[in-house]
Amino acid sequence: MSAYRLPDGRQITGALTIRTGARRPEAKYECLVCETTETVRGVESVTEFVRTIRTTHPATCPGVPQKTRNEPVAA
Repeated sequence: MSAYRLPDGRQITGALTIRTGARRPEAKYECLVCETTETVRGVESVTEFVRTIRTTHPATCPGVPQKTRNEPVAA
């Protein structure tokens, strides 16, 4: 699988799913480039994961070209 290209040229490279309301909240990130899935559970873990995943995963993703790894991720 690869990134999903949008008509304006941007790409969707991953999906972040957050489940709240359960006994233990859960967050899951699925990378469309390298097909990695990362999951965390618990309030503190989910909070930190959601705050950092957009920079930590692209920095280590084997499918992201080296030259783009240090570029900021758009909000």
